[in-house]
Amino acid sequence: MISLTTEQFNKFSSLIYQVLGISISANKKEMLQAKLNKLMFKYEVATVEQFYNLLTKERNTDCWREFIDEITIHKTDFFRENNHFEFLIKNQRWILEKNKRIMNNREIRVWSAGCSTGEEPYTLAITLKETLPPSIRIKILATDVSSGVLVKANLGSYSEKIKSEIQAGYLQKYFIKKSDSYEIVPDIKRLVTFRQFNLTSPFPFRNKFDIIFCRNVMIYFNNQTQQVLLDKFYQVLVPGGLLFIGHSESLINKKHRFGYIEPTIYQK
Repeated sequence: MISLTTEQFNKFSSLIYQVLGISISANKKEMLQAKLNKLMFKYEVATVEQFYNLLTKERNTDCWREFIDEITIHKTDFFRENNHFEFLIKNQRWILEKNKRIMNNREIRVWSAGCSTGEEPYTLAITLKETLPPSIRIKILATDVSSGVLVKANLGSYSEKIKSEIQAGYLQKYFIKKSDSYEIVPDIKRLVTFRQFNLTSPFPFRNKFDIIFCRNVMIYFNNQTQQVLLDKFYQVLVPGGLLFIGHSESLINKKHRFGYIEPTIYQK
């Protein structure tokens, strides 16, 4: 078992910040140490220096991908922080009035940023399918920096524990029961496109979004990175578009141009 020196911790935390924008404070040293021990054992690497060199030599490797998976947080559920989905249902008419593009184009474009294993974008797909006129095409982009979670998200298969997260009517309508799991029905699955994407990278989007969900992601970034990300979100939203952030997050003390709707919900 390795024990990180302060210098080694700083080296890895700098790498993580450089690549992911995630700030790891000194009180997370033991957590990082445990994750490195796990990977070093798997890849039969003897020293911290050798493992760092292995990671930084080439980033398109299984080892690098597993390192990213270990560092990023993947806690999520269906209908998590459900007031956001209730807001979309209750305020459908208001949303369409504020954002004329949706009705004009008969299309709604949504981004689930930091989608993890897919529960959030699939919940969005179900909610919008239930809420919007059937003539409106639903297009949801779901991104995450971790390629590992996207494999599961693409499969759209979940354990029986989701029965406690989803009302029975939705479970029956939008999931196929397997022997020990539930699978998203094709009609919902085709509404979501999954892509690997790092939020600290330049945004490559040609078309703007009507809704962005970026919930419980910015808390892992420092203030400077949060500020840059908010500016980029503003740029890729259409006028009248909505930004949803996590319940543990706030735009208080941030410079931004969003209009406040209610806690954790903002509008361009």
